[in-house]
Amino acid sequence: MTQLDTKEPPTPETPTDNRDKMKKNITVLRGIALVVGTVIGTGIFITPNSITRRVNAPATSILVWLAGGVMAGVGGLVYCELGTMIPVSGAEVAYLRKIYGKLPAFLSVWLLHFLLGGLRRSIGVLGFSKYFWSMFYENPDDVNWWLSKFVSLSVLYIIVAVVTLRPTLILKFIVFFTASKFAACLIIIIAGFVYLAKGHTENISVGFENTNTNPREWGDAWNGIFWSYLGWEQVCIVTSEIKNPQKNVPIIVITSVAIVTVLYILTVTSYHIVVPLDVMIQQGAVASEFGFRTMGEAGKIVLALTVVLSTLGNVQCTFLTQSRYIHAGSVEGLLPSCFSLVSKRYRTPIVSILYLTVITSVFVVIGGIDDLIGSASFTLFPFYVACAVGVFVMRKTHPDLPRPYKVPLIFPALFILMGLFVFITPFLGEDWEVSIMWCGVTLIGIPLYFLLLKNVFGLEFLKKWDSSVTGVLARIFNAD
Repeated sequence: MTQLDTKEPPTPETPTDNRDKMKKNITVLRGIALVVGTVIGTGIFITPNSITRRVNAPATSILVWLAGGVMAGVGGLVYCELGTMIPVSGAEVAYLRKIYGKLPAFLSVWLLHFLLGGLRRSIGVLGFSKYFWSMFYENPDDVNWWLSKFVSLSVLYIIVAVVTLRPTLILKFIVFFTASKFAACLIIIIAGFVYLAKGHTENISVGFENTNTNPREWGDAWNGIFWSYLGWEQVCIVTSEIKNPQKNVPIIVITSVAIVTVLYILTVTSYHIVVPLDVMIQQGAVASEFGFRTMGEAGKIVLALTVVLSTLGNVQCTFLTQSRYIHAGSVEGLLPSCFSLVSKRYRTPIVSILYLTVITSVFVVIGGIDDLIGSASFTLFPFYVACAVGVFVMRKTHPDLPRPYKVPLIFPALFILMGLFVFITPFLGEDWEVSIMWCGVTLIGIPLYFLLLKNVFGLEFLKKWDSSVTGVLARIFNAD
């Protein structure tokens, strides 16, 4: 069989591919913890109320969460073939670059990381703050704005220091914080079904009654579901750091998605067993309300604390993966060379991490958690759909490539259909103007690509500036 050349000779525009210099610290257990830790963050504890409000029935809500798990699982299987066929870090960046060329890959980097990457991490930080203060205040919004932001940013910078200076330690922390996510979900699941065993069926027995059939509302519900399952693709971003990726990537993806789906369905079912529909629709901090109704004030504090740990783990996971994403984009020649720098001492992509710290800090300071969650997650799916189409393209153009895992073609076809649905339906929702805006922001990447990467105007100073900045940062951070 022929081998796909995943590395290209370095040119003045393309830095040397140094992804293999990063340590292979990620075992199967750590990989599963990474994916589960990334997916289970603020979503399962904040979005159930908005999704229930859109569909307006407990049983319908549970089925929507199940459909979201199926969508994530199918996407995971698609990425398994791509990730084992192109076994380098970067996920969409690497796949789109190899299949279609630089422009689609650049647009994915532009949107997913320079814009939405910081947004996702800021939601985790703000979710931490919300539940942290809920242990001391009846209404977390009553906390002094400056104090709240100071605590949020302090936690963010501690996480960044650990991610940068102790990469092995962060992997150990990921396993610990993933355990806290399991603890939060298990407490909710056990308490909910104990509540049901006592004969409380009044809430869940509503079933499908009064299900909302408005397609605009369903579009918004799917946007929330997609947000809550984001992270199933994260292990493919750090493929270069996984031990024996051809064997372990499929195991990690399939196991992780199955675990998350089961936990989500049982957790949401418990919410609907305990919390009445009208309260569920109004209550943003559903886990705290659930804890109070089942275990009193002590239960509210216990669940708030476990959610705090869960959100901390989510921020750690996204920092680990998103920094590798930007590093991969630079290695692929899609971003300035400085983002490809790896610390000689710590073997971490230090410049990418620092950039992400800055952009996340901005979102933490200026953003509100509800506004950030409701923004632009649907625009990710064009890139996911393009990767699924890429399975068909690669089967046609490179039929002899080694494929340690070969996905049945029904799965990428199904994922394409689901992806198009998720992308189109938000335009039918109440905030369709926001959808138009984010599409416009994405398309801004096209002129930037021709200006910065293709250099259509022959601006030689851009190349010199890139080289000079990279050299200075390499000396400052002792990186190569």
